[in-house]
Formats: sequence, structure tokens, C-alpha cells
Amino acid sequence: MRITLEWPARLRGTALPNGGGVVRHGVPQARTSEDCVCERHDCGGLDPVLWCAEHGDDVAPVLDWHAGGGLRCAQLTRGRAASA
Repeated sequence: MRITLEWPARLRGTALPNGGGVVRHGVPQARTSEDCVCERHDCGGLDPVLWCAEHGDDVAPVLDWHAGGGLRCAQLTRGRAASA
């Protein structure tokens, strides 16, 4: 049995446009510094890049992962907007 998540995820806007899979945001467990070069999102999550000193592959940071554009992402975005 094979399950393909790409088609429904793309419908919800959470899949990469080139078919690379589901977009995931990682919310860091600690504050990030100004030196962080990762792409940031409204939900407080980020997309880690290999060359980031805080979130790259050499560090293995603790991140709370969720699907970008999904229910958890929307909930975190609303929470950040309400606290601002």
C-alpha cells in the first residue's frame, strides 16, 4: 500500500510547487539570534538552511515541526498576531 500526501497537500497550499514534498516549518525551542539566516514565517517557524550556525545540519537543533499553511501553522500565526 502506498500513500501519497503530495496531492492533498498541494490543494491545501502546503506542498512545494515542484513536487518536492510537504512544506514544513520548524519552531525553535529557544530564541534565534540576529545571525540566523533561515527563512522566517508568520507562525514563528523557520526553514533551516545547511549554512546557518544555529539551525544547520552540524547543530541538530530542537524544533517543533508542523505543516506550513496547515491548522497548527494558522493557530500559531493567530497567537503571534494576538500577542503583538
